[in-house]
Amino acid sequence: MLEHIISEWNRCINKYYEINSDGNYQYRFSNTNYNQLESDILGFVEANEALAQEQANTSNNQLEVNKALAQEQANTSTMQSHPQAYYTSRKLTEIFYQDETEGLELAIKD
Repeated sequence: MLEHIISEWNRCINKYYEINSDGNYQYRFSNTNYNQLESDILGFVEANEALAQEQANTSNNQLEVNKALAQEQANTSTMQSHPQAYYTSRKLTEIFYQDETEGLELAIKD
């Protein structure tokens, strides 16, 4: 009995999507005994569309999160100095200030 009901649902749902794929929603069940089936199937279709929209929204949200995470990682990577670059920068700063200091001493001595 349950297998028959599910098979009937499957057949009707497939027919519904086949006929209504253009968005006009023209397919209706003609047999009055199928009112409950039609109601159940339309409920299933609405739930399926809502699920598809929710999945699309989740996918878009995940994409935004991934972009933000990638940007944050890029910013963090840029801020972290490589030890050799830090050493070179420090040495250049020392040389620069040493040259300025020596220049001042010479200026004072003259």
